[in-house]
Amino acid sequence: MTDSFEAGASLRRREFLIAGAAVGAATAVPLNYAAVARSAATPVAKNGKFAHGVASGFPSPKGVTLWTRLTEVERSSRLTIEVATDDDFRRIVKRSQVTADKGDDFTVHKRVTGLEPGRQYYYRFETKNENSEVGRFRTLPAPDSNQKLKIGFFSCQNYEAGYYNAQAAMAKEDLDLVICLGDYIYEHGFYDGPADRVDKTGVNQDAHVQTLDEYRQKYRFYQADEQLQELHAAAPWVTIWDDHEVEDNYAGDGPTSSQSDPDSDSTGTPRSVSFAKRRRDAYKAYFEAHPRLKRKGMEKNQIYGSIRLGGLAELFLTDQRQYRDPQPCEDGILTPCPDAQAPGRTFLGEDQKKWFKKAVPTSDARWKLWASELMVMSVDAPAGQAAILDSWDGYQAERGEILTHWRGQGVDNLVVLTGDIHTFFAGDLTTTGRQGGDPVGVELVGGSATSLGLPEYLNVDSAVLEALAAANDPHVKYYDFDRRGYAVIDVTKQRVKAEFKAVDALTKGATATETIGKFRIDAGDPTLHQV
Repeated sequence: MTDSFEAGASLRRREFLIAGAAVGAATAVPLNYAAVARSAATPVAKNGKFAHGVASGFPSPKGVTLWTRLTEVERSSRLTIEVATDDDFRRIVKRSQVTADKGDDFTVHKRVTGLEPGRQYYYRFETKNENSEVGRFRTLPAPDSNQKLKIGFFSCQNYEAGYYNAQAAMAKEDLDLVICLGDYIYEHGFYDGPADRVDKTGVNQDAHVQTLDEYRQKYRFYQADEQLQELHAAAPWVTIWDDHEVEDNYAGDGPTSSQSDPDSDSTGTPRSVSFAKRRRDAYKAYFEAHPRLKRKGMEKNQIYGSIRLGGLAELFLTDQRQYRDPQPCEDGILTPCPDAQAPGRTFLGEDQKKWFKKAVPTSDARWKLWASELMVMSVDAPAGQAAILDSWDGYQAERGEILTHWRGQGVDNLVVLTGDIHTFFAGDLTTTGRQGGDPVGVELVGGSATSLGLPEYLNVDSAVLEALAAANDPHVKYYDFDRRGYAVIDVTKQRVKAEFKAVDALTKGATATETIGKFRIDAGDPTLHQV
């Protein structure tokens, strides 16, 4: 196997096992007559539809992965894909046939290579009688380029909790990259959102999904949303998962440690399949539904790794669900838990941790961006007592091991981009996660797109949470418990500028944004500055 993935994406062999096998080969290989025969036997799609839009993902300086799902067909079918430098497709640079495979829910995942660095492109899919909408993407800058980057990140888009106004607003930001930090779908129902945001997926039509067919139905339902389609078509995506892609607060090979009944899940819903099968089915549906190449064998479910973003930054992706130990103290909230500091418990798993500890210090990128689905800074109540044990606070020894190692290795310009907690946070990251540790970098937590925040989940007024904020002074410098939205960062050689943007999720079509927080991180200074 070669050291290149996603066809020239400047991705390291052991550091990025995300995108799939390299496209093409350095030497000629014998013609695969069986594959040719299978292709000839696959009919050309005639009247299929593109009800779920188009998407691009995992860009490189010379390539990108393109995605769509074909509907209203009953068997695997061939499509045509075109890539052009203009949105009228007068200057087509790539054209090829691809297959919408029934075994992958009629999705297409095509790696397009041989493109120019830092250039805008347009793409579309075609059946014999239908065209998809037009998507666009920019390839990443060349590895030696100091071209600035504009990156948006978000998480937690519960369909029933609100409209995808934040996603529609992000689509207008002219981003180089969109990062989804997890909870792209929700595997269970929610009953306190707009009256017309009703999710009837699942065999019982109650939004609860557990089998492969049900997870596929869930992704089709979410991806039929026009505002989400706008964001998918507007810029290339990089995705990682959190818990709701499988089951709320699951940990490694099993459900949350607070769940004692093996016959029901964390919501109390009876299990129709075992947790192991549920996770297996959920993972397959996840890879089908995103613009990334499939992998095989032992690595087929691996999502952690890194992407070099031109000459300025390297983006590190971690998986904080698949390999972890169960949460301590039965996954309690606002509960004293000495076991949260116990050594020997893992959050990343041995292989991922070994890679991560080495990869960040050895990166020669100016900025090290860490896409973390769960908050790394401590959220304490009272001071010194972790409030939420499902995050890094429940695995404090491993957090300290990694951050202390990086500090000793001289890691600088570390910026953590975080989702999950449904709250905007920003602050300074230390080796202990809180005051008393040595500075390592900064963390930006981008709120949630629609999902309700801590006041609703904890059933307390936001004023109570604000009163508890003193327990997290001075490492947490900013918080907003009430608003929904997303975050945008601008990366240059000298600094990273960040904005938190709030969007009304409860009013249909309300895509206006309000900048609620502006921050600056200067190169060489591991301190967050609020502007």
